[in-house]
Amino acid sequence: MTAFAPPHQTPVAQAARLDLPLYGATFGQSVSRFFRNYARFSGRASRSEFWWAYLFQSIIGFVLGTLLGIVLMIAMLAVFASAVQGNTETLGAFGIPQVTIDVVVAIGVPTIVSLVLLLPLLVPSIAVTVRRLHDTNRSGWWYLLSLVPVGGYVVLVFAILEPDPAGARFDVR
Repeated sequence: MTAFAPPHQTPVAQAARLDLPLYGATFGQSVSRFFRNYARFSGRASRSEFWWAYLFQSIIGFVLGTLLGIVLMIAMLAVFASAVQGNTETLGAFGIPQVTIDVVVAIGVPTIVSLVLLLPLLVPSIAVTVRRLHDTNRSGWWYLLSLVPVGGYVVLVFAILEPDPAGARFDVR
């Protein structure tokens, strides 16, 4: 047994059942369970499962955002360089560079690629958050609070809380 597991759960039993929280999960285990429980909104998720999955999504978002920012800067530098070289065709009102088709493509394609890569993370992200709320003995409907300003902070505070044994009522029987 791990130090994080309640006495009635052994690590083997936790790992075998995807609806039970895996206390003390590693990064690899959490990411694996994140995708294997793609659209499972029943059961529970431990804090480690939730936060490792959150870190995984943050890393992917950071990398894609950085790449998108680099592409955007390169595209805008190309427009400004063209204007500096005397190409006035790219200049609009007040000498401000106009958006050309090259800039639109340079911005649009990476944005669409980022959305295509991030969209599949949306459903499992909501699912792991709902399961984490279950582990704190809260209904998954509390997730809707994240749709209003500042409500997401409340949901994150709930995700930080200790597991509540009464949350076992959300386990699949």
